[in-house]
Amino acid sequence: MDLWSLTWTMMSCCLGAFSLEVTVKGAQLMPCDEDDRVCVSSPGDCGPRASSSVLKTLNMSCYYQNLADRMGSLTCGWTQESNTESDVSLVFTSWNKVLSCQGIFNPAATLNVTARIRNHMTGTQIWSQPHSVFLYLAIKPSQPVLTLLGSTEDSVVLSWSSSITGSCQLRYRPNNTSTWTQVVDSITVLARQNVSYSIAKLQPFTVYRAAVACRGRFGVTSDWSADVTGKTLDRAPSRPSDVCYRREETGSGGSALLHLMWKAADPESRIVGYEVSISPDGTMKNVTEAMALLVVEEGNCTVTVRAFNTAGFGPAAQLRINTQRQITLLSIRNLWISSCYPGNKALLVQWMLPTAPSSAPPLTHIAVRWRPEKSPSSSRWSRVSSVTTSTIVPDLDPNESYMVSVFPIYNQQTGSPQSLSASLQQGALMEAVSLKVINVTKTTLTIMWAWQRKSEPIRVDRYSVMLRRDSDRQTLFLWSDQRQHTFSSLKPNTEYSLLLLADNVSRNVLTVVTEFDEVPTVATVIPLLLLVVTVMTIYILFRTMYKSNFFPISSPKGSLAGRWLMDPNRQQDSAEPRILDLGDFQVLGEKSLIILSPADQLPSEEELHEDMSPLSVRGFGLQMSTLRLDTVCVCDAPPITEQSGHQDSETSREAETTLLLNPREANGYFPQKEEDVCQISQPSETPQHILDGSRGGYQMTSESFLRKLEAETLSDVSYLICDDKYLSNSCCRAETTEEEKTVSTA
Repeated sequence: MDLWSLTWTMMSCCLGAFSLEVTVKGAQLMPCDEDDRVCVSSPGDCGPRASSSVLKTLNMSCYYQNLADRMGSLTCGWTQESNTESDVSLVFTSWNKVLSCQGIFNPAATLNVTARIRNHMTGTQIWSQPHSVFLYLAIKPSQPVLTLLGSTEDSVVLSWSSSITGSCQLRYRPNNTSTWTQVVDSITVLARQNVSYSIAKLQPFTVYRAAVACRGRFGVTSDWSADVTGKTLDRAPSRPSDVCYRREETGSGGSALLHLMWKAADPESRIVGYEVSISPDGTMKNVTEAMALLVVEEGNCTVTVRAFNTAGFGPAAQLRINTQRQITLLSIRNLWISSCYPGNKALLVQWMLPTAPSSAPPLTHIAVRWRPEKSPSSSRWSRVSSVTTSTIVPDLDPNESYMVSVFPIYNQQTGSPQSLSASLQQGALMEAVSLKVINVTKTTLTIMWAWQRKSEPIRVDRYSVMLRRDSDRQTLFLWSDQRQHTFSSLKPNTEYSLLLLADNVSRNVLTVVTEFDEVPTVATVIPLLLLVVTVMTIYILFRTMYKSNFFPISSPKGSLAGRWLMDPNRQQDSAEPRILDLGDFQVLGEKSLIILSPADQLPSEEELHEDMSPLSVRGFGLQMSTLRLDTVCVCDAPPITEQSGHQDSETSREAETTLLLNPREANGYFPQKEEDVCQISQPSETPQHILDGSRGGYQMTSESFLRKLEAETLSDVSYLICDDKYLSNSCCRAETTEEEKTVSTA
């Protein structure tokens, strides 16, 4: 294609159509021998058309340009449905005979333009219907020349001239972007007239590019002019910065360390630096970052921060601080960063709010700062509410890593920041490694891990540790501000698996066995002790209730012996010793009833033999001079032997039953005083002090006991009248009068 140049532009649209444009210069045309009115750019276009060619109507439009060599050019364009690889050429037919094809393009000429399209894949040819063009009406205006007249803080002023009368369109864009912004208004121009226009509402101190194109009365638009660059002026900050601080100890007395940080309140203004001054110290310094570290004297001071640029200083922000007042301010917890790339060039920053003590000021908002790690001075800020736990950091460079810091703000004070490195490609640039067990007990397990910079380019949204035993699982999410954790409520002497997970991929697996439970724990011992105490209490209460209901024991204070022992006058009644000499009667056989009474009350021997037989009475009288026994002792009835008659058994049982049931009614058988009656239900060994001058009741149970008692008595002898067969374990009733006290010497 040395003889002609073919230029076309194809672009896709929403309907799938493609725009094609072809430009042919006059110097590239040649005549056809067969027809002197036709000029072509390729000799193959001359001659008759092939029978297999297709005739098609194209929506063609053309415009004419008068070039500097005065040869001119003609550009025609149309749209087609497919973007197939093909050759395109134009055939020009004049109404008159053409003397020179190179001069065919002149404003007075009228031409029919036909397009021929050859498809390489199918070999077919498509010929368009002829399109008539009057070149004078299709003249394309020449490219305007645009110049910069001046600029302000938010505008630039441009100037240009048009070769034709018509209208012009202006466009602009910041120098660091590729998207153009069209000026809405269409600017009317006259041929050869200079036009000026001001583009407003621009950012201060920013470089912009602009271009202009003009269209004639017949609808043909010129090419865009060459880009012109202009820079807006700087604008002084219009509002003071938001300043807060954090106090730290310096380690030396009399001074404190202040961490100052601030955010520019006027985002539209360019900030070159900040002037920070302290009074009454008079210290002043300029910084480029939105933070400063100052050492101040203890006491009250005033910090002033002013932003400035080439246009001047902005309003001052003042902060009055009492460095002696210390308030504990907590930082945020559990910071983590996830990436939204490539769907969005942003990072998702998440955290948990601190739990501030009641003495601390209220949490007013959260400040998020991010800056490229390679250029820390160019930091950006975001401010969110005090109840927000996440935010989006937008418009980041995929090839850059950033340091993201989160500050809790309490009025004008700030807690310690939590920081984490991140990038769009990998998210948080930290990974959990070196999982190990540091302590194991019967029911607890303490683990530790470390954080380090990522060693490989992978993206992990979450790290976690899982403690697993069969189907029982405990999962712990790991955060950058944590280094260890204790799992509790585990089972003794049990094997567990410990897994370090990156998302759902296992990074490390450990096997741990809890200690053996040899000694019962406090939680086990205490219930056992409570159970023992409860059982003992129930046993004691049951035993007490059982004895009180089934085996009642009368109070000694209510008995005759008890009253006698508590009687203060008993020494007068027992001035003389009264000893019962039991050696005068032998234990010969079964149990018998023994009645002791004064001699004057005893029946005579004849009366005794007349009233009752020895077997039926089973009793005797005893005259005592040294011992007074005011007791009736009821003993078990003797067994009935074969020698006893029927009448004697009935009489004996009746007397014994009467005595057991009602001792007072037994006087019919045994004379006694009513007030000196007692009962003893079970045998006991008689102490020596009761026999020596005491009053009471006793029961004799064996021959050995009687012999012992006989050996311990005095030499006084008592008179015993009894049945000579039944003496052992007898119950006794004794009464002594004053007249009988002298008998003991006999």
